[in-house]
Amino acid sequence: MLVIPPAIGVILILVGIALFIADLHVISHGLLTAGGIFTLLAGGLALLGAGVPYSGVLLGAIVVVAMLMGAVLFGVLGSLGSLRGSPAITGKEGMVGEVGTVRSPVGVISEGWIFVHGERWRAVLAFVPEETDPRDSEAAIEVGRKVRVVGFGEDGVMQVVPIELSGRGRDLGQPV
Repeated sequence: MLVIPPAIGVILILVGIALFIADLHVISHGLLTAGGIFTLLAGGLALLGAGVPYSGVLLGAIVVVAMLMGAVLFGVLGSLGSLRGSPAITGKEGMVGEVGTVRSPVGVISEGWIFVHGERWRAVLAFVPEETDPRDSEAAIEVGRKVRVVGFGEDGVMQVVPIELSGRGRDLGQPV
């Protein structure tokens, strides 16, 4: 019969605890925690097989700790999985679709300023609006009009479209 020294069980338990702590500081997607649960249980079984006094009580405590850590691991991973399909709410990606106010005329070629989320941004028109007079040198959106952010160009310049077309009462933000 193979007799396992109690020191191996203690080492396995300490390695399991170290893996739990390491998983707090390293992005491992739960692999270190799963390894910590496995080594913690293996260490408890090694102590049980080594004949350490009160090893049954120790094994019960280790199993409870391993189950709690597993529940926390799978709970966190489950909540992160539910966030996977949600849209971005920060950065440039979070600005797409937002509505702003023109602060200085915005054209297709010439940059203007718009006010979105309490900040001023440089912006250009994403395309020429239909109501533009072809005799104008450049289409521009006047100060005070509402625009919707549709993307970003070079150097972080927003690309926008007017929300209301003057004289038509149509809203570009809503489907027809």
